[in-house]
Amino acid sequence: MLFNTTGLLGMLHQLQLTPTAVDVLSVMVKHQEAGGYVGMKQSEIDEILGVGQGSMSRAMALLVERGIVLRSGGGRGHRYALNPAVAGYESQSELEKEMTQQLTVGGPPPIRVPGYAKRPPKPGKGGLHAVA
Repeated sequence: MLFNTTGLLGMLHQLQLTPTAVDVLSVMVKHQEAGGYVGMKQSEIDEILGVGQGSMSRAMALLVERGIVLRSGGGRGHRYALNPAVAGYESQSELEKEMTQQLTVGGPPPIRVPGYAKRPPKPGKGGLHAVA
């Protein structure tokens, strides 16, 4: 069992992820090593999900854009890891050690929650109305 620092599942709706991106994230969470490293290529994740290369690439790009997944390497040699703030750790002390280390370098990379596409409605003139 891995420990993590955040209730990522509780904020998934705010991240506006596609269903495919949620599925990709689920596979990555299941197959992560302690600390969040995911030793799988996109093609290996696609073998599990069967969504196709285009859908897989779009889903992974969205996860990277939101900061949930970190990508390193170039070309076909990308390596993936979960953001340290959502990664799993083998113990509470390992989690605390990693978060302390992250704080010394300015904290883990931010998770980007999209803003409103349009402004929320202005309050109306009237008060609350009961609905029967």
